[in-house]
Amino acid sequence: MDEPMNYALIGSEGVVTNIIWLCSANRGDFSNAVCVANRPVAIGDVYADGVFTRAGEVVLTYPEQIAVLQARILELEAQQQNAGT
Repeated sequence: MDEPMNYALIGSEGVVTNIIWLCSANRGDFSNAVCVANRPVAIGDVYADGVFTRAGEVVLTYPEQIAVLQARILELEAQQQNAGT
């Protein structure tokens, strides 16, 4: 079965103008629709060269966001340990 997914409708200059739920079988009905997969893309984001960005930063998936935060936590813990020695 063709499960619906989130798609971004891309307007002029690559700006996301809307987010819709769409089955891939109907993808051809929206020539400006791009599947966002599991990225939390929002209206106003920009799509260029196959990448969604917000305020110049790549829109990360939630697992990617968590990985970045976990790495930052480890970095801060290491700094704290070094400061205490």
